[in-house]
Amino acid sequence: MRRLLALSGLFLALVAPAAAQPFDTPEALLEAFYAPYLTDDFPENEESFRSAALNALYEADAESTPEGEMGALDFDPYIDGQDYQIANLEIGEPVYGGDTATVVVSFTNFDEPVEITYDLVNENGGWVIDDLEGQNGEFAYRLSEIFAAAQE
Repeated sequence: MRRLLALSGLFLALVAPAAAQPFDTPEALLEAFYAPYLTDDFPENEESFRSAALNALYEADAESTPEGEMGALDFDPYIDGQDYQIANLEIGEPVYGGDTATVVVSFTNFDEPVEITYDLVNENGGWVIDDLEGQNGEFAYRLSEIFAAAQE
């Protein structure tokens, strides 16, 4: 069953400090991760939301991208677009497999439905994003495959 993410002043007050702490559940991770898309208060660094493997892909991309050039990502894979006006955010129930979980996140972006499937891993005592997949429209993608193709 999916839960509709209800944001209130109390929720935002609790989520802001949580970004630096391990996330006990996949839902807590994704709620904290998407909160800035609803408030425009983004952290300077998103590394704490990502696994060591995913952070390594971001780092390799940054290192191989010439200064002033765009890296592998020319869009925000977490919203499947470049601009955002997120509404109706829903975080699905996790499907667990040991220290991994898969969670479907859905929302509307400028009134268009978007669905992203997250692969999460429990790493260093908390849940983090390990990969994701968007199947929206004609441009399906897997984040790790975008980085891999850019390194070829």
